[in-house]
Amino acid sequence: MKNIIFDLGGVVLDWNPEKVRKEFKENPELPRFLFDSGFFQKHWTEFDRGTYTEEEMVAKMAALSGFSLPDCRLFMEYIKHSLVDIPRTVELIRSLSEQGYPLYCLSNMSREFYDYLKHREVFRYFTGQIISAHEGMVKPDEDIFNVLLDRFHLEPHECLFIDDLPANVKTAVDMGFHTVLFADKEKGYWAIDRFIAAS
Repeated sequence: MKNIIFDLGGVVLDWNPEKVRKEFKENPELPRFLFDSGFFQKHWTEFDRGTYTEEEMVAKMAALSGFSLPDCRLFMEYIKHSLVDIPRTVELIRSLSEQGYPLYCLSNMSREFYDYLKHREVFRYFTGQIISAHEGMVKPDEDIFNVLLDRFHLEPHECLFIDDLPANVKTAVDMGFHTVLFADKEKGYWAIDRFIAAS
């Protein structure tokens, strides 16, 4: 195992929908409606694919929920700012970089969210970055994994892929990657440590 590939939301960045739902105080009914109506499942993937701009997503929120554009814009900003670094993962990435591992990120993320986040320290440690909105494709489709492999001349069997969603991990397994499912952080860190110790 030579290369390590990180998902961002849920692995490097703390994406916590339940916390967002509970802590948005400006209009609590807005996140409640959006989560309960399945808005994120129906529309967010296309935002990550680059099909919609952020402003188009805000307009879609307003049209479907009946709440005002300013409220929806405020909620979108709240979601963006909720993506704080997970300190333990950032420290792990820093350590792996210092040990000489080539590190990559492969993330479903909109252009606007990536532009907001990309100046953080953790991004300096990635040899390469594949962001779904830039490619017009999303995980768990094999196509975006192939973009990663082709662009950076990687072999799946030499890569460890870390993601918090089972569907994404399944695709990676089927393609021959080593994988860690990061749905449970403690188990995830333990599994990563085992791979590093064995490499």
